[in-house]
Amino acid sequence: MKFKVAVVGGAGHIGLPLSCFIQNKGIQTIIIDKNEEALSLIKQSIPPFTEKDFQSNLTNANKAGLEVSSDISDIKNCNLVIVTLGTSSKKEDKELFEGVISDVLREIKNESVLLLRSTVEKGMVENVEKESNEQSKNILIAYCPERLAEGFAFEEIELLPQIVGCKNEIEYKKVKSFFDLLKIETIYVSYSEAEFIKLFLNTYRYSQFSLVNYFSNIARNNSINFKKILDLAKQDYPRLNAIPDPGFVGGPCLIKDSKTFINSYGDQDGIIEKLHITNEEFINLIVLEIGEKFEGKKIIQLGLTFKPNSDDLRDSQSIVLNNILKKLDYEIEIVEPNRKGYKNYEDILSFSKNVLITTFHDEFKDYNFDGKKVIVVGNK
Repeated sequence: MKFKVAVVGGAGHIGLPLSCFIQNKGIQTIIIDKNEEALSLIKQSIPPFTEKDFQSNLTNANKAGLEVSSDISDIKNCNLVIVTLGTSSKKEDKELFEGVISDVLREIKNESVLLLRSTVEKGMVENVEKESNEQSKNILIAYCPERLAEGFAFEEIELLPQIVGCKNEIEYKKVKSFFDLLKIETIYVSYSEAEFIKLFLNTYRYSQFSLVNYFSNIARNNSINFKKILDLAKQDYPRLNAIPDPGFVGGPCLIKDSKTFINSYGDQDGIIEKLHITNEEFINLIVLEIGEKFEGKKIIQLGLTFKPNSDDLRDSQSIVLNNILKKLDYEIEIVEPNRKGYKNYEDILSFSKNVLITTFHDEFKDYNFDGKKVIVVGNK
């Protein structure tokens, strides 16, 4: 079967790398997105955000015929539509997602394949299928959740097997034929299994990072240097090789997906909800440390994005901490080398002796902190 693909939400962090990848595999692809600024950059082969190997992949995709449009009706010319819209359990996000799905089902042509790639709540895929049936559209619907690490999309997209949630094995084989063209291995599961896998993965990762923060909180409350303890515990002890350092747990997936998991499947013992409280306490203890160690109310804050070497501010806990400190009347100069509009560290050295590293970008390792009081939140 020959495919022509439309990627709805294709100018975003999930959709754009995927769109470039598909086009570069020789399958005609069109990006559908309302973000006109991003579409303009894409047409000029200018990456609108940070991804490893982005420039070459975007340039090659444009040379190969990648199309862009802000008109949802252009999906009528395609026989496979992928929805990559960012979602959460918030009412406004769910309403936006449902509205986009309604638009897609109105415009998509019969006998097409619709792949959902965004996070969805329990039962959402069946609801989409029901809505499709009510419109008497013969559409094959599959849930193919995205599991890539932001910043490494082009590296991981070929390496990680694709979960494919389908109604039956016959429909799975049709979807598999598309991923076979991309040389991506697939795993067949049901709708409900695919929904659970996606939410479980990000909730588990959230729990891993948060549990370390839980022990860090206990250590802080007992005047113990947890970073020192963790380094000693890991020394020549391979069973702790994979344990993360304490730090902020944020970003566009982990917090929202863990909340969506609770809304979908419950949290009988309150374990996941307690981890949310753990991370709030982690921030509160940092504020206390700042009050104890820093002199005065002026701070140079290094890093604002949700993780090192990223330009993504979505659900960044560095921003959360910044807002709390401002409410406590701290004056803050921010250094964020991965975003425009922020000052250089060398230009504000005299602003304060207090340096707060909230997102540890690689370039901060080369900064001179002589004469400074430095607090490092973590390396995540």
